[in-house]
Amino acid sequence: MFSFRARVFAAFVVLAAAAIVAMIAEDSSPAVIIVVVALLLIGGALLLAAISSIAGSARVMAGASREIAEGQFTVRLDGGPSDEFGDAYGEFNRMAARLESLVAETSQERSRLTAAINSSPDAVVALDSESTITFASAAVRDLLGQTPEEIVGHPFVWMMPDAEVIEGLHASSERGESSSYVIERPNRRFLRAIITPIVGGGAWSSLVVFHDMTDVKRVEQVRRDFVANVSHELRTPLAAIKSVIDTLVEGGALEDPPVARDFLQRADGEVERLVQMVEELLELSRIESGELSMTREPVDVTIAVGSAADRLKPQAERAGVKLSLDSAEQLPFVTGDRTSLERAIVNLINNAIKFTNAGGSVRVSAQPSDGGVLIEVSDTGTGIEPQDLPRVFERFFKADRARRAGGTGLGLALVKHTAEAHGGHVEAKSSLGQGSTFRMWLPAAR
Repeated sequence: MFSFRARVFAAFVVLAAAAIVAMIAEDSSPAVIIVVVALLLIGGALLLAAISSIAGSARVMAGASREIAEGQFTVRLDGGPSDEFGDAYGEFNRMAARLESLVAETSQERSRLTAAINSSPDAVVALDSESTITFASAAVRDLLGQTPEEIVGHPFVWMMPDAEVIEGLHASSERGESSSYVIERPNRRFLRAIITPIVGGGAWSSLVVFHDMTDVKRVEQVRRDFVANVSHELRTPLAAIKSVIDTLVEGGALEDPPVARDFLQRADGEVERLVQMVEELLELSRIESGELSMTREPVDVTIAVGSAADRLKPQAERAGVKLSLDSAEQLPFVTGDRTSLERAIVNLINNAIKFTNAGGSVRVSAQPSDGGVLIEVSDTGTGIEPQDLPRVFERFFKADRARRAGGTGLGLALVKHTAEAHGGHVEAKSSLGQGSTFRMWLPAAR
């Protein structure tokens, strides 16, 4: 098999020989003409064969290039010629293999980047220069209530018609400015929208990242409520103590021992209330921070529940409330601090008695449940408003009925934190005017 160069060289040699014969011949005899024509035909055939070889190889390479351009990166040239174009086939195949490798690496990096963005709890939205959504991460489903497929290709204002955010997008697209806004969504959900211009991003002009601020806002609200409630709870006893002192000093009550004794007893009651509040606050703080030293030992829940009920029977009798105890004969022990657990049970029973009118009843029960013990306190009292029920275990939270009944508003918060410190949980159910049920579940000791 001759190479392309050999074919071309042979063609030119034959054609040159024909020219030489034609020039040196003195006559134009038929024999000379036949030789010249034959040489020309042979040279032309050799040249045509060489050109056909070039054209065939070029067509094969063009077809393979077209398939690669269409995305078929696995195309290779097989069975190439053994001449110079065979080397071209080999170089083409190496180029195609390298291109396939680069595209695979790029696709893998893109997949990793997309997976990383979709794994983030923050919603990422990319926009073009016309503020049309070109990309949206999976988190938009949770934060914005729409799937990426539903919003991609639509104007951003169609998804979020917020004037401040739209103005921020214009500033990002036109002036390259970054901005941040906190927006409120339905159901009291707060999002921080961070808008950043994209430089060199092709069709992507701006990036909007949505971060869920709901928990932060809720904590801020709890902190404000806590400060307001502490101020309110401290103001009442302090004002009462100051009033007693002013009356004793300026009203001449010191000269009347019975009256002075009565005022001092009132002041002592308010001081006791302050002391109880401070102690409960300190205990709550120690439980939440993990600094409260609790004895970890097996606790017989039957004894703890019975002891708490016995302590509050006199209070129930004075209030005209029937207090009953229904406990299983054999309950699993729980691991924890008996004093803290008994105090939590006392708080639950005391709370039930406090909000049950005379003639009503409070039922205390303890039963095995889900690998632990379920302590339940039910009453036939006034019940809790539906909007107040989710907040009954918050510190200092008091519904209107609770405010009339007095107390520090920390008892149920102590119950909740004590249960959680022992690996358990609490819940409350209530129907307004029909009573309430508080449940505390504790895991059984191993």
